[in-house]
Amino acid sequence: MQVVPSIIYVFNQNTQSNEYTNRSVGDAMGYTQQEVLDMGAALIPTICHPDDLPRVGEHFERIRGLDDDDVISLEYRVLHKDGHWVWLLSQDTVFDRNEDGTVRRHIGTATEITRQKDAEEKALAGTRSAAAANEELRSFAYSISHDMKSPANTLKMLLDEIETVHGLGLCADAHELLNLARQTVGRMTARVEQVLDYTRLIGRKSPHVSVPLDRVVAGVQKDLRAEIKATGARLDIAPLPIVMGNETELRVLFQNLLSNALKYRDKDVVPDIKVRSIVGTISDLEGVAVQDNGIGIPKESHGRIFEMFKRLHVDEDYPGVGLGLAICRRIALAHGGRIEVTSTVGKGTTFTVWLRRP
Repeated sequence: MQVVPSIIYVFNQNTQSNEYTNRSVGDAMGYTQQEVLDMGAALIPTICHPDDLPRVGEHFERIRGLDDDDVISLEYRVLHKDGHWVWLLSQDTVFDRNEDGTVRRHIGTATEITRQKDAEEKALAGTRSAAAANEELRSFAYSISHDMKSPANTLKMLLDEIETVHGLGLCADAHELLNLARQTVGRMTARVEQVLDYTRLIGRKSPHVSVPLDRVVAGVQKDLRAEIKATGARLDIAPLPIVMGNETELRVLFQNLLSNALKYRDKDVVPDIKVRSIVGTISDLEGVAVQDNGIGIPKESHGRIFEMFKRLHVDEDYPGVGLGLAICRRIALAHGGRIEVTSTVGKGTTFTVWLRRP
């Protein structure tokens, strides 16, 4: 017992003092066995961190109510002989009892966990720092995007006013320039709206519940019925799993994927879109694949498409602002999952989203 790495001690509840400790107390706390015994009832008040002293008192109170086979634990700080604080993890159980059945002594072990606690604190500080940075970024991006809406709306109003007041007197070239200006303002407004959508997701920790993806995709299909009708698209949606997530965000994800499947097609090809449940190799994830017969994506661009504002096509051919798939990726990651793409140019694309099971 003298050479066991953990501190072993016997504590007398009647005298509130240690009756025995092994030599490991010197390795962990710097004191000799005799110095610990000599402190008597002053031991705990002397070496225990003031912030932890109430919890140590509560711990001793719990020990007095233990059954003989119970073991309880506590993490707390003690003052090392050289003046720095040391974290200990104690595990205690009843050693013997007084004649009236109350606890007389308890026996325990104490293991130094200072490095572990320091690592936990660093990780927690890193988490706090990342959360603060995310909040600052979200607030800044939201503020800038929101402020851009006002001049865009004003510019649109001015263009409409020019058309109303001077439209009859404008030549064909002036009308063409006016239309181009309107289109530019429209694209800018759409980009601002998508940036606002994206910034709402930065650092967001939404509560996750069980979400039936059948309901999510059915709602998206209803929202896109005008585009589906205009393109004559065929949608084949198989039964989909229930996943953990935020239903609003998952709806945004699948709306982007289905909208892209309708948009990125050859003009003379009717969209044929399949939505399927996929069985994966990771036990706690469910996969959903959205497959289309569109124009496809070159392999060298597969990573680029998930970046903000990265577009593969000119706006005249396929309008957009290049944020849809970036939003999909952020939502998937925020749900503890991921999104993957496979594609063949001219034959179609499949996006597979992996999300956590309930």
